[in-house]
Amino acid sequence: MNLQQALLPIFQTRSTTPTTVGNGGFAGLFGASTKNGIPVNDKSALTLSAFYNGIEIITNDFAKLPKAVYQKTTDNRIKLSGHHVQYLLTKRPNQYMSAYMFNNMMIQYAILKGNAYAIIERDPYTAKPTALQIVDQDQEPVKVIKQYNKLFYLIGNVTYNADDVIHVPGFSFNGITGISVIAHAANSLGVSLSSQEFSTDYYNSKGIGTAVITASTSMTPDAKKAYGSAIASTLDRKDNWKVAILDENATFQHLKITPQEAQFLATNKYGIEEVARFLNISTHKLKSLDNTNNSITENLEIAHVNDSILPWAIKFDSEYEYKLFSEKELNSGVYLKSTEGALLRADKKTQAEYFSKLLFSGVYTRNEVRRLLDLNSIEGLDEPLTPVNTQTTSQIEENKKALNNE
Repeated sequence: MNLQQALLPIFQTRSTTPTTVGNGGFAGLFGASTKNGIPVNDKSALTLSAFYNGIEIITNDFAKLPKAVYQKTTDNRIKLSGHHVQYLLTKRPNQYMSAYMFNNMMIQYAILKGNAYAIIERDPYTAKPTALQIVDQDQEPVKVIKQYNKLFYLIGNVTYNADDVIHVPGFSFNGITGISVIAHAANSLGVSLSSQEFSTDYYNSKGIGTAVITASTSMTPDAKKAYGSAIASTLDRKDNWKVAILDENATFQHLKITPQEAQFLATNKYGIEEVARFLNISTHKLKSLDNTNNSITENLEIAHVNDSILPWAIKFDSEYEYKLFSEKELNSGVYLKSTEGALLRADKKTQAEYFSKLLFSGVYTRNEVRRLLDLNSIEGLDEPLTPVNTQTTSQIEENKKALNNE
């Protein structure tokens, strides 16, 4: 008997009925469509280069974040490299994919579908998580059910307790289920998709589009229709050369593209800014380098990490901690941390200046810096450095005593 079957008698005998929370994050029917009738959804939106590039950048940067399990004590932070959650999130979450691909897909679902779901498989004896299985929402629709202040997840035909499902929502109105960014950006993305279609139609027709034929003699309505169809079929061919022969002393006048249509062809450029706003990403990350120079690139990268990546990292880390660590572990100070500094690696000169300041201020030891650079430790470099002009009074007195003893 699964959880759904077990709960059914409770739902039938009590007055309170279960309620479905949100729409399960399914992105599909947003009402907006292009001029050719193509609906705006997660699949069509990705045909826009700016939107595709934005999704790729956010998902890849998020997947690149190093994750580690730590235990917080009174004075120290101890890295628990052998912890089973460390292995799941940094090595192999399941038998199908690497940790990088798992994290990439999870945030992709959170953005495009509005919700990311993963089923937690546990050891039947210890209840420790042994695998995290991503839910493909196109194949297995998800319903979130709220009953007696508890959440249950109907995935396919099986109901799961909330403790056995990783659930990270995107933008949310109720704090439980999220809504796809495409639901809000549908109209804006529809304009960009229509602009893309218009550009394709215009270039496929070699810019001919609309024309007027003027004949020297009068023609019947049927003759006009037949004559126009014959010319149109000639000019509509995919051949490189299109030659239309006019009789009746007729003249052909091509109606040039209007300034308004030309401006619409340039809509793709402005669409980049719209995509950037909806994805909360800087336009320079979408390869739009207007008003961008090298002097502000580093600040833009810092803003990208703080505004676009770090909020997602905090949201995922919080969910992983709550669902993957036992209550005993949480009470003992065990926590998960994604290190955003990996995305802020500067040039060698800036990096050297950064490490030097931390070394001479005593924040890092020389061996700690070597480990950050993936270098082996050297004996005698574990003591922090303290410049003479920043020593405390007690340190100065100890140094005097040491000199006097010599």
